[in-house]
Amino acid sequence: MKTPNLRIGTTSYILADDILPNVRYLAPLVDDIELVLFESEGMSNLPSKQVIDELAALATQHDLTYTVHFPLDLYPGSSDPSLRSACVSSLLSIIELTRSLKPFGYVLHLTPELYGPLPSLDVGRWHVCVDETLQTLLKRTDVDPSMFCIETLSYPFSSVQDLVERYNLSVTLDIGHIWLMGYDSDKAMDALFRRTRICHLHGVREKTDHLGLDQGDQAAIEHFLHRLVSQGNCDGRERVLTLEVFSEEQFHASLSLLGQTHAMMN
Repeated sequence: MKTPNLRIGTTSYILADDILPNVRYLAPLVDDIELVLFESEGMSNLPSKQVIDELAALATQHDLTYTVHFPLDLYPGSSDPSLRSACVSSLLSIIELTRSLKPFGYVLHLTPELYGPLPSLDVGRWHVCVDETLQTLLKRTDVDPSMFCIETLSYPFSSVQDLVERYNLSVTLDIGHIWLMGYDSDKAMDALFRRTRICHLHGVREKTDHLGLDQGDQAAIEHFLHRLVSQGNCDGRERVLTLEVFSEEQFHASLSLLGQTHAMMN
């Protein structure tokens, strides 16, 4: 699927292997790769300087871009100042580590304390803490705020949209999360497409997400793609569309369906 202003990508976990073998495998097949990073006690997949250099070389060779997905176990809305400080430190460290890759954008979760329509039992306190974390991060980095793409999660994005707008952040519109939660997808697209820099697409069926597109609602997928392409044609902004799946079978099935859908749209 070749569409002006739209870079098609997938995750760095298509092969059951480390990041570099995945990028070598995927580089001829996609325009962008989401580097899914984690850094927990005793476990980390953060690439070495040597791996970063190889990733940069592959990007040049294949006209490839990267989106950097920050670790999930960071808590920018925590009531504990030490956890918020650790969050900022981790974000800054990864920004410096990946700087030479010139990422297309950084995917950031404003992680909730609850799964569902409320991000916290105390939404006001959580919102204030997220605000403080974002302020600290933006004061301590020279990265353009619009490079930070806040992902749509289980709670309505309206819970944090004021912060996104105040700090001129961008959006990672994970349409699969919208479908999973049963939110109105057209309203989400209406509200968020203008600020969306990255989209995540995956199949959703029977309350299970991150399936191949062949396992999802074909009409919903086609409608989303039509609106995404139309948005790009309208505003001329380049975006990344990440097929956020995690196996070879899911990736190739999704890429095939994407091509078929694009052919139907033209």
